[in-house]
Amino acid sequence: MADYLISWIAVVEIALAAFGLGRPILRGLRLGVDDALDILVWSVSLGFLFAGMLWAVLGMCGALYWPVVGVITLSASFAGLGQLFLDLQPLWMKFDTFSAPVPPASRQAAIPPPRRWLLYSILALAGLASGGALISAMAPPTAGDALCYHLELPKTFLQHHAIVFLPYSETSTYPLLAEMWYLWALVVGDGVTAQIIHWLSGVLLAMATVMLGTALFGRGWGWLAGAIVLLVPGITNQMSAPMNDVAVALYTTLAVVAWRRATVDHDDRRWFVLAGLMFGGALSIKYHAIVLVLAVAATAAWQLVRGRTARPSLLAGVATVAIVAVSVSGMWYVRAAVYRGNPVYPFLSHYLGTPGPPVLRDSKRPLPIGPLAILQAPWKISMHPERFGGRGHRLGIMFLMALPALLVARRLRGLRGLLSIASVYFGVWYLTRQNVRFLYPIVPMLAVATVWLWIELRRFPRAARLAAAGMFAASLMLAAGVPLLHAGNKLPVAIGLQNRDDYLLRSEPTYAAAEVANCVLPKNARLLSQDYRAFYFDCAVVQEATFRRLTQYEKRVTSPKELSPLLKKAGFTHLLLAENVGGQGIHFNDTLSRLADAQLAHDEAAMRCLVEYRVRDRDGALRSYRLMQLN
Repeated sequence: MADYLISWIAVVEIALAAFGLGRPILRGLRLGVDDALDILVWSVSLGFLFAGMLWAVLGMCGALYWPVVGVITLSASFAGLGQLFLDLQPLWMKFDTFSAPVPPASRQAAIPPPRRWLLYSILALAGLASGGALISAMAPPTAGDALCYHLELPKTFLQHHAIVFLPYSETSTYPLLAEMWYLWALVVGDGVTAQIIHWLSGVLLAMATVMLGTALFGRGWGWLAGAIVLLVPGITNQMSAPMNDVAVALYTTLAVVAWRRATVDHDDRRWFVLAGLMFGGALSIKYHAIVLVLAVAATAAWQLVRGRTARPSLLAGVATVAIVAVSVSGMWYVRAAVYRGNPVYPFLSHYLGTPGPPVLRDSKRPLPIGPLAILQAPWKISMHPERFGGRGHRLGIMFLMALPALLVARRLRGLRGLLSIASVYFGVWYLTRQNVRFLYPIVPMLAVATVWLWIELRRFPRAARLAAAGMFAASLMLAAGVPLLHAGNKLPVAIGLQNRDDYLLRSEPTYAAAEVANCVLPKNARLLSQDYRAFYFDCAVVQEATFRRLTQYEKRVTSPKELSPLLKKAGFTHLLLAENVGGQGIHFNDTLSRLADAQLAHDEAAMRCLVEYRVRDRDGALRSYRLMQLN
């Protein structure tokens, strides 16, 4: 139980520190934000952005030491606590949750607020979904990508006290803002703290969607748009693990909110600065935020062509956004250019003449290119998500159900601009990498469009309205049940009834090998692993697949006895062999295990087995693991 108390204390401390860092920045911009929800979302998001940049600068200077991070965090958390009581208390006392003011330029013809029973029912379903995700987030991390690099890289950086270049890690030169938050969590808390931080990102994403919807049709309907985001199965699934797709969706949504305030609502031009900060945050998390930037730029260009917006003002705003965004995110792209020769490595490697793994393979585009295929795309993405990155990332069927009704809905001022951005983004997604989780940045826009269709249902005949309401209600209840179902087997460990070690031994295939390695291997050991999950190992771990791609070592092993000397010369002391026993699940490449078995058959003394076991992985495969020492 003490572990969970530490995790939650760390989460509260980090959240207060983020607010303490971000609130002065928001106040300094003098944007006139006086709504409590807006202040909270903007301040915490700005705080996370500033903190991530601060840890990155410290890491690039070799100053990532626990006392430094701890003192800054403690000081910022006290500042945040003070501001929370002194600055926000009066606002919370007069805050009307369901009738917050709409920017004057965005006021629509009178749109009656939603019925309270409808609002509370859908918010309750969203609460159940996010609660299920929180239970899963309170279990120790087991997500593959998290153990591969979202947590593994921060752990490695902390071991070196610096953001070091790892030549055999493809991801070590990616934009790593979200990973800086997880580094923060590992310093103050643990892996569970990192998971809850990403869960908090999902909650902030829902609140940002509320802000986006409020500008179009008022706060009451805006809350429903935020609830829809939390009822997207892929969103809640990612909220339970330390990933980065929900985080990038948060910053792209806030960027669009700020952009609209500057261009559509014609608020203070300082909103362009805030939009640039949010775009910079998104670009610092993941490359595909570039696509959202291009989509917004395309709509801005269309505004310039139509001439309905003051051109000098818009051009100045675009320049402001670009300068601020590049200033915030540029260090990550410069770092990639220095180490890889490519600022967006591994993308465009072929065109830039730099080595890198292929990323735009045909296997990454299940949909063929053509007008018929793009018309079929919504159905296939919704009903067959396993072809587009996995069922764990699915969008559900809610947006698919709303799409036909969009054709008969009336125009809503401001909605066309959002759908234009979403359409351009979807078009680029369709032409590049068709992974469904890369669509998360447009989920808030789709949620806002869905709410407008719900409002429009009031014009439909009674029978059609009831039938549509029944289908939407069924899909919402189904979506709320998915995260609760996934949380079922994690509930005992989440509430402290099961020991974390016992849970990991049962749920994480590499954990048993990591426990042995951490007990018997020296700190300077270097492990070549066929499994990509490395977070629970204290020693340095290199993925065999990347090592093989970069060195093609297998071609230099002309006889069985040459494997060990070759690997020892490369600096490796141990191997982790992972093999599929049956035909199910994802298969690891068997090059290393095949060569190792050939050498053992020739010379049993070449390697020594430290532990061997079999485990059933989450994909249903039975796998055999062997931790080997090179003699």
